Formats: sequence, C-alpha cells, structure tokens
Amino acid sequence: MSGTDDPAHDGEDGGGDDRERPSGSPETALSELGHGHTGPRPPRRTGVFLDPEDLRAHVSGLLRATLGGHEVDAFGNITFTHDDARVFVTVAGSPVGPQVGVFSVTNLDVPYTAELGHFLLTTNHTLGFGAFSYEPRHAAVWLRHTLLGGTLDLPELQTAVVAVATTAARLDDEIRDRFGGRTFQEAPSDVQRQVEPPDTEPPGARPGARGYL
Repeated sequence: MSGTDDPAHDGEDGGGDDRERPSGSPETALSELGHGHTGPRPPRRTGVFLDPEDLRAHVSGLLRATLGGHEVDAFGNITFTHDDARVFVTVAGSPVGPQVGVFSVTNLDVPYTAELGHFLLTTNHTLGFGAFSYEPRHAAVWLRHTLLGGTLDLPELQTAVVAVATTAARLDDEIRDRFGGRTFQEAPSDVQRQVEPPDTEPPGARPGARGYL
C-alpha cells in the first residue's frame, strides 16, 4: 500500500513474538485488513508514553507491521481503506495524557431525521467498540472509539481498529440506502479532504488541552 508512512520511531525494539497467531485473534483480523500482508515485526512498547509524538510513531509502527503500510492525510491522521470504508487513527494530547482515536466517516450528505437518530442510537446499544455520531456541517455520520495512549499495547489497538473498520464497512451502505446521502468513499476526493476531526476541547480547558482528536 502506498502512502507517506512515518519512519519507525528511533530506539524502538523491532523484536516481536514468533508464536503462531490464533485464528480469529485481533492480530489475525488486522492482518486480513492488510490483505494478508506480512510486514515487519511490530515495535515493542518501551515504557509509558507521555509525549503524543512518541506515541504516534509507535502507533504508526504497529499499524505498518500488520497492515503493510498506511497513508497520512492532510490533518496528520494515519488512514487506510477496508472494504471501501475509510478508517482514520489519530494521536493527540489531552488533560489525562495522550489519546488514540480510531474513527471512520461512514457517510456524507445524510439528512438528519428522527429515524436516522433512532437507528444510530439503537445500533450504538449493540456495539462493543465505538459509537455512531452525527456531524451537521457535512451532514456526516461518524463511528468513533477512544483509547488511552499512555500504556497502549498491540492487542488493544488491533481490537479497536478491527471493530471500527468492520462495523463501518458493514453499515455504510445500509445507512445510505435507508437514509440517503452517500458513503464517504463515493464522495469526490476534494470533499473527503474537507472533513476534519472535530474540536473536542471542553469549555474552560487549559490552553492546548484537547480531546481525543
């Protein structure tokens, strides 16, 4: 997969686990998102991450090892496509330390109706990872999940990425067919590039203290 991958973080150990991956494990599922690519061994965590840039380099290495590569969008988010669903992984600071956001913009130009709201909320009730939300500016449907980044490990990241990717790919067509609009992948590239992460800084937060995106 082509893209503008970040180089592996200096000082990270490239050693990994040679044990066979059990069928159905998050690691196997994430490799399947990368079409079976066998990439470099994932970097080992070297301690607690306090600097978002250190964590971002680590997350990039983990995803590159299992996906075989990824792209970086105009906002600095790591991104890849699974079954026509675009998935983003971003790292940012927050009042409680660095956080990792895993999200997918599933649909655009979807008129908000009570029926759509009911569908999103009742679907949220069934999801183990992530929750749907609605962004009025682009009439967009999002699927979002947040991870604390300070002690993030590979299985935790894999599980969240697999859950968001597969749920988005499963439901984006259904949302379009039932409620209108178009899937994110159906929108022109210039429209896709205009969709940026929301500002989740709470009122009164100290300067520079941001939410997960």
